[in-house]
Amino acid sequence: MTGSHFQRIGISALAIAALTLTACGSAANSGGSAGGSGTPSQTLSIGYDSDPAPQGYDPLLYGAGQRLFYESMYQSLFVQTPTGGVAPELVTSFSYNASKTQMTLKLKSGVTFTDGSKLTAQLVKENLDRRSDAQLQSYGAFAKGGADQITNVTAPDASTVVLTFAAPQATFQTNLAGVPGMIVGQHGISDPAGLQTAPDGSGPYKLSSAVKGSSYTVTREPGADAATYPYSTVVYKPFLDKQARANAQISGQTDVSVLDPSTVPMVQSNGVSVVKNGGTIQTLLIFDKTGVTAKPFGSKLVRLALSYAIDRSAYVDAIAKGSVPTASAFPQASPGYDPSLNATYAFSDAKAKQLLAQAGYPHGFSFTITASPTDEAQLEFIQKQFAAIGVTMNITVTTSTDQLFAAINTQPMGFIPLGWASEIGVTAGVLVGGFANPHKTQDPVIGAALGAASNATGDAYPVALKKLNDALVNEAWVIPVAEQYAYVGYNAKKVAKPAFPGLDEYPLLTSLRPAG
Repeated sequence: MTGSHFQRIGISALAIAALTLTACGSAANSGGSAGGSGTPSQTLSIGYDSDPAPQGYDPLLYGAGQRLFYESMYQSLFVQTPTGGVAPELVTSFSYNASKTQMTLKLKSGVTFTDGSKLTAQLVKENLDRRSDAQLQSYGAFAKGGADQITNVTAPDASTVVLTFAAPQATFQTNLAGVPGMIVGQHGISDPAGLQTAPDGSGPYKLSSAVKGSSYTVTREPGADAATYPYSTVVYKPFLDKQARANAQISGQTDVSVLDPSTVPMVQSNGVSVVKNGGTIQTLLIFDKTGVTAKPFGSKLVRLALSYAIDRSAYVDAIAKGSVPTASAFPQASPGYDPSLNATYAFSDAKAKQLLAQAGYPHGFSFTITASPTDEAQLEFIQKQFAAIGVTMNITVTTSTDQLFAAINTQPMGFIPLGWASEIGVTAGVLVGGFANPHKTQDPVIGAALGAASNATGDAYPVALKKLNDALVNEAWVIPVAEQYAYVGYNAKKVAKPAFPGLDEYPLLTSLRPAG
């Protein structure tokens, strides 16, 4: 799928956090110029880089890209912390059995959902029992055959949930943070169709108005902690066009915005403060590993040939200034980063053509990729590089969310800035058990590496992560191109410096606070 859009919509694992900070001043003014007057207001406007609810308000349809929006209306079993770890939210405590094949959760009491229902073990069980629904992308890793399969969920009493796994899980709590761990109220579980028009969560805000694709307004619930959630109203404004999003931040239409790296110099020159976070890899993500939609992609040699065909340094110089060329699936800050992959997959048209010939495509082949306008220039650059080895990549540019979603199942590859807030979580919840594997392909090399990394501790952990990194690249499930920073622009006179959970590219909702 496309860069900015797909990563936002599909990625499942991972990143949510509730960082409790003390307010340092009155709530900020949402109007005015980028400089701002500092006039107090109770409204925060956020410029979002995609429509956060294109399929309705069931959070399990989405992933980390929608996390910032859905954490305002839903709570998770666990949340991600600023250091990249996780902490309980709807859970008070948890434990594993000796073999790590079962996890026991103790739940909070007194939690109420929008529909008036209460948090119970039975409700959590009913939520997790939806894992067989293939449409719920964030549950993909938990379903039968998934990388982190849950075989059974029981509720022995009203506040206790027991999960049983198909294989030992040493750190399963990381998989229950963020969107995959969000719990829907009883009405939403009993009548999921109702979630198409309204959320049913226990979060600090409720949806008060929505214009699909234009703006979504949430208002603080009376019982929410105003010290933790200082704004009485938060407005999410989607701008798929990166320039329009930057202009909105400069003009004061938004207080905080998710920025495309190419617009950062411009917004900074217009008085907007910018904070950055690492860990996002611009990636050609292979949806079809078995040739269902395009026969050549069923060959690993073909997929590897495409990797060799990309001059990553030239790409960065021409298209992604400020980024770093990379052939590593994981970012430099990851303990699993493997710099040797840059040498292994150094640009070589000769090597690419050799592999194509070995795979039976000496004269190349053609395929189609669908992109949003934001990614057109990047793909046109790669298109020329593929053409040099005889591969024709046809690019269909669209602003239609439906077309972008359809491409996952009908086309072999997409271009996505893949955030690695959790290496294991993203691999399990996106690449293996999530939207990026629509044909449910299993790879024993990746499966073994993922299992080993999931259970590794201490000094063995970075070694296992590196092997997982290598497996993803060598099996050609991903073709990394460049590591980019995630940028968030904000009006420093009105909003405090945003904070991110670990390497995530979206700030924490609770870090968006009045400047003081």
